[in-house]
Amino acid sequence: MALKPTTVRFVPDEATSPDELAIAALHLYAYETAAGLVEPGMRVLDIGFGEGYGSSILADAGAEYVGIEVDLEIVEHARARYGARFEGYDGTTIDSPDESFDLVLAFQMIAYLDDPQPWLREVRRVLDTSGTSLITTPNRVYRLYEGQRPWNRYHAREYSAAELEGVVGATFANVEVYGIAADDPIDSVVRARADRARRLARLDPLGLRYRLPESLNAPMRRALRRAAQPEVDREAFGVEHVRHDRESADTGLDLLAVARG
Repeated sequence: MALKPTTVRFVPDEATSPDELAIAALHLYAYETAAGLVEPGMRVLDIGFGEGYGSSILADAGAEYVGIEVDLEIVEHARARYGARFEGYDGTTIDSPDESFDLVLAFQMIAYLDDPQPWLREVRRVLDTSGTSLITTPNRVYRLYEGQRPWNRYHAREYSAAELEGVVGATFANVEVYGIAADDPIDSVVRARADRARRLARLDPLGLRYRLPESLNAPMRRALRRAAQPEVDREAFGVEHVRHDRESADTGLDLLAVARG
């Protein structure tokens, strides 16, 4: 099925430009990291699964996979393309019993929530007492000027490592935040992309770009990502060039919160 254009969904297989390949590496790394925790038969919930490609990575690792998403159109698309269990939800309430999952994933979606606490409480409720939740989100430190509104039109809030630890730690007893770092060219491409967006946002103090219809915004942003960008060595953008560690918490491209208890 043909999906409506949007800048929210990202499909790594469709990446061609350096910008897109760098984003793909970060997104795929999150799923590969989760897959490394999976044991056969482990119950995995993927919240805000995007286009659905992560289901294949996790299923190959042996997960009993469930994905939930607010966009019912993407739910139908993912069911048809990947054949896994995908369901809709209201963005907060998870229609599953207490302690239903061993691993709960929420990649690149906490930034969309004005108040993440009701949602975080639901994540904790459906997570087994011995389970783990992995949450990724962009690191605002290099993306935004101090006090600047997120240039991603859908982001309600972006976080530093300390802020993410505080927000997730308000619900979970044990939280560790890591920085997701990468070698060049991934690192330089992502930072340059953020710098362009940050500077362009300053030229629009009235926020007119936020009012642009998504049917125009999505293809325009895709064209900008691909404009005048050279052909690249795709191997240089592989997930093997991405890592996470505590030392990168303040400087990483993305943040990874590991929450338990």
